[in-house]
Amino acid sequence: MRKALFLLLACFLLADKIPKITADYQKISGDLLIAKGDVEVSSELGKLYADQMEVNMKTGDVHLIGNVSVIFDSGFIAGKEGFYNYKTGKLRFVNVWGWLQKKFFFQAEEVRASSRKEFSFKKIWFTPCNQTCPLWETRAKRGKYYRDDHISLWGTVLRIKGVPVLYLPYLYYPASKKKRKTGFLMPKFGHSSNRGYYFGEDFYWAPADWLDFTLSYDYMSQLGHMFTGEYRYVWSGGNYGNIRASYFKYWDGKADYLIKGNEVLDIGRGWRLTGNADLVSSYKFLWNISTNYFRIVQRFFYSSAYLTKSWEDASLVLRADEQKTYLGGETVFRHLPEMNFTFTRKKIIGNLYFSSGFIASNIQEKKKKKTYDLRRLIWKPSLVYTISPAPWISMDNRLSLHMAYYSQQIKDEKRIDEPLKLFAYSYSATITGPVFYRIFKTPNLAYSPKFKHLIEPSVSIVFSPDYDYFPRIVSYDGYDYFPASSHVDFSLTNRLLAKKKVWGERTPVEILSFSIGGSYYPKTENVITPLGLPISHKFSSVNMNLRFTPDDSFSLYWIGQYEPYDKYFLFNSITLSLRPRGLPFYVSGNYFTTKSVFKETSLISNQMRLAGGIAISPLGLSLSGFWFYDIGSKKTRQYTIIANLNLQCVRFIFRFAYMPFRKEKYFFNISFSLPQVGFGIDRFGG
Repeated sequence: MRKALFLLLACFLLADKIPKITADYQKISGDLLIAKGDVEVSSELGKLYADQMEVNMKTGDVHLIGNVSVIFDSGFIAGKEGFYNYKTGKLRFVNVWGWLQKKFFFQAEEVRASSRKEFSFKKIWFTPCNQTCPLWETRAKRGKYYRDDHISLWGTVLRIKGVPVLYLPYLYYPASKKKRKTGFLMPKFGHSSNRGYYFGEDFYWAPADWLDFTLSYDYMSQLGHMFTGEYRYVWSGGNYGNIRASYFKYWDGKADYLIKGNEVLDIGRGWRLTGNADLVSSYKFLWNISTNYFRIVQRFFYSSAYLTKSWEDASLVLRADEQKTYLGGETVFRHLPEMNFTFTRKKIIGNLYFSSGFIASNIQEKKKKKTYDLRRLIWKPSLVYTISPAPWISMDNRLSLHMAYYSQQIKDEKRIDEPLKLFAYSYSATITGPVFYRIFKTPNLAYSPKFKHLIEPSVSIVFSPDYDYFPRIVSYDGYDYFPASSHVDFSLTNRLLAKKKVWGERTPVEILSFSIGGSYYPKTENVITPLGLPISHKFSSVNMNLRFTPDDSFSLYWIGQYEPYDKYFLFNSITLSLRPRGLPFYVSGNYFTTKSVFKETSLISNQMRLAGGIAISPLGLSLSGFWFYDIGSKKTRQYTIIANLNLQCVRFIFRFAYMPFRKEKYFFNISFSLPQVGFGIDRFGG
């Protein structure tokens, strides 16, 4: 009955814009309203609760005492004492704690607010950890919370397990519901024998959902400092791009740069513009600073732009590029420009088809202070007649022409400015089959109730006059190739198919294939292979290819090129990957060896690579490692160990790399991220 009377009194007071108040006991004395016991007040901020309340109805001041709290739709704030003015909407709590957006826990000496969207704090203790004993927190002199946007903290000390680890004059912590938010990323720290002690910081800017930027600064005590800018975008209509540019300033005043990225622009009417770049001021720059083995030994760099257009039966490519290689000295190749027009296979009548390729190039080569300019025109029309008398056998008959013009040629092992015109033709008959197969039924095998084994032989007989053009051609790529002598190509392929379950249905899937093939040349004079290598024996190298993928947890690939006369592998590569289902580890390995005429490629031409990792879920720990071994010199080139430690509210990454082939041998760094705050990458670490 008493509560009902006080509710009527509260409704009367609302007419004078006094907020709605409920309590166990209320009384009015002049301009002062006093309420006690389970006090509840409606406000613009949310529901206010307290054990006792005093309201000055003239000034609008509300004094809340004992178990004070305010609850709103995305959190609550509790304190020992609170002050609220219902006329101005301003709120002040002292000795407070609470939750913001139901995931950010805080304590503060004082909190002020005038709306649900903005709160200011004094001497705040803040963490997004929802554990009983939070792993980390920040302590700041003051801060501001902007609802569904971010938290700003000034004079911040980051503590992990109570230990101060980082002082930041300003911390911008995202609190947006969006996945990306503008702000500073967590810094990186580390040490290496060539960089010395280093520090890196990144600023991430996301002005739109389809565009973002990263600005970075790296300080290295022994080398210098680096500035990096990167942007990424994915736009409608198939437009996307990613370009990163770094400028490195050494302490002695010298400088280096690195540019890497790609651009794809759909400019309408089927035209597409593509740009790619991987440029460095010197490959020694990567050698000195990178911790990525493959970047260290990289000797090819490029920049290119392609303008393409496709039709139903044809395609056009306009190309301008620069390729720089450091094998056997610095050499620069440029296409300024090149046009490639391809007319795809088109039926003329019955089983007769026509195809054609035309290329016009302006090629520039710079080497040892000499510049060569070559212009070439090549047209390759072909007629193909297909015969398939049975489903298990087919034959392609091809008549090909090769007409070309070169502004330069080679005579007496010298390159001279004398045009070379050539006309060549060839006829080939390719027979695929007969295809033999056998089906094996295994009804009791859960993996597959049936297996199918196929044997596919193929023979291609090429008739071509004996041409002597090849030694005189200034060749740059496969466009210059044509059969200069009659020969026979042969191969034999074995395939094993299983009827595996794919999306709940049994579907034939190839799980094993093995092919072997080569070529036979009756004459070896003036003969060049498609790879640009001369032939010294009538039988070419034997090419072998093995692929075994029984399921997505295991794969094995082997590619080999064997020289039967000299009895060695010109090329040999084995790749193995094992990732068992339900188990917390993976292993992959690669064995690669090849013969090379360049000493500079010794670091990459004979090697073995092992990689693996394991995840220990109860500890939140995952370990991975890489090992590169030089087979020729029998020495380790690099090993790297990476540890990821996820402790619920913070993620640590430890990375150690050791490269004994360099003078500066080791590298170590540590980086960490907080929830919703990422960390910058090592721009040279891969």
